[in-house]
Amino acid sequence: MELKDVWVPGISAVLAIGAASATVTATAQSTDELSERVRQVEVKQAGEESTKVMVKQNTERLERLESIVEKIAEAQLKTLQNQARMCEKLDADCK
Repeated sequence: MELKDVWVPGISAVLAIGAASATVTATAQSTDELSERVRQVEVKQAGEESTKVMVKQNTERLERLESIVEKIAEAQLKTLQNQARMCEKLDADCK
């Protein structure tokens, strides 16, 4: 058996091990990068869900406020109408 017969398979094995190691390292790095991207997306989605909840709550509050303002406007109109009737019946100058 010649030295060349041992060196060629030995060098091939070392190169194959190096390539496999580089592939494993690159895969691990890609996995870490992908995990970081997933985490960022999850954080963004959580923030968006929080914003949606806040918008819903604010919309509900605005609707309640609008209802209250409408009731106040109706009450003021009724008061003005009653005042106008009283002024008319009493022949008062209510300007």
